[in-house]
Amino acid sequence: MRYIKQLLLVLGCSLTLAASCNKNPGPEPLPPDSVEDKVVFDLYVCAVKHGGMGQNKNGTFVRQVTALTADQPMVEYTGKGIDITMDYTMESITRGKYYYQVPQAATGGFVKFHIVRNGDGEESIVVDAERPFKENTYYARKYTHAWLDDGATLLIAGTDADHKVVYWSKLAESDLAVIAEGKLDISVPEGFTALSTSGLLTVRPTDGKLFYIYYTKPADDNAGRTTHIAVIDPSTMKVTENHTVPQEVMEETESAAYGELMQTFITYDEAGNMYVAAMVTMNLTGKATKYGVLRRVKAGETQFDPTWNGFPDPEGRLITVQYVGGNKILAYSRDESLGTKIDSRSHFYTLIDLQTCRRERVSCNGQPLRYCSGWYSQRTAVYGKKAYIGVTEGDGEDDYPMVYIYDTLTGTVEEGVKLSKGFCFDIIRVMSSDED
Repeated sequence: MRYIKQLLLVLGCSLTLAASCNKNPGPEPLPPDSVEDKVVFDLYVCAVKHGGMGQNKNGTFVRQVTALTADQPMVEYTGKGIDITMDYTMESITRGKYYYQVPQAATGGFVKFHIVRNGDGEESIVVDAERPFKENTYYARKYTHAWLDDGATLLIAGTDADHKVVYWSKLAESDLAVIAEGKLDISVPEGFTALSTSGLLTVRPTDGKLFYIYYTKPADDNAGRTTHIAVIDPSTMKVTENHTVPQEVMEETESAAYGELMQTFITYDEAGNMYVAAMVTMNLTGKATKYGVLRRVKAGETQFDPTWNGFPDPEGRLITVQYVGGNKILAYSRDESLGTKIDSRSHFYTLIDLQTCRRERVSCNGQPLRYCSGWYSQRTAVYGKKAYIGVTEGDGEDDYPMVYIYDTLTGTVEEGVKLSKGFCFDIIRVMSSDED
């Protein structure tokens, strides 16, 4: 009952986050805002049903567009776009114009590539580097990452096939050469059977401190998982601190299996406070269910604040979080009463006020953005002074998949580009333009 009492402590907060709509009008590091016009948008859709985390084998297609505003032509997918289904995964690390991943194809290594568009608007993939594994082995989708040395070094980590050992590898960004690799001094404690598949790595931008958040799985899974937050020296990869998180604070992060290869679960404000989307088991409707919580590690500290929850009175899971400035987080969450399947139209967008710990639906023209299908989705991207918010196809004749654009300074929301019907809209990625 302690976690329910803690949730109730913040229910008295208030919020005034109304966003208006003018009908006409950051992912990994990108160029400065002064060259914002030199970015492109990679839009991912899946055929038949939503993808993400290997759910869809029917086809994953990518199209690259130069703008997401309403004056752009509808983005068509029939007979267009790159089909990456057989070779690559939609879950990937991105930085600048490049993708980095352990690909779908059983190559036994790492790949770096980028997407280019020709004069006719057709996309193709250019492979920039390929490297075989050295000693440590990783599996498609099942790893986590962080950038070190001002982006010169890519650190990835993940567990072995039995989830008993955490491997890490440092790769040179330029050509993916393995600089160093090893194992973290983390093991399965007595009374537990396994570690999370990948856990989550993150570097706090204000002080460069490297954190690794993971869970341990008990022999009796009904007992609930236990989360740990470890501090790692990035130069030696030695674990310098390792704190156990009380279950009433957090049982596990929203994704401890796939890292942040597709969705954003960790975000920071200007002061360096870390916010993490997580879960705890609650009995709010007569049935024990995992509901979302938003937990915080204060700037300069290394443990979760047990008294603060930015997602009180939850309707369901808290899926993604992105800081948009002004003490606000853009969140994607789910209403359990409307469905819990991947394709259930029960997912929606809110703005969370970090001062009051209250939230309100993102609205346009006085109407909340519609409920979406797609649990494993990241249709939001933050870059410059804008947040791009994608919604999926609705039931109405004019309910196309589309993008809305939220102005983070004014709080206004405008309609953006539409996508053709018949495909499941899953990802927006903001990338540097391939043009020099």
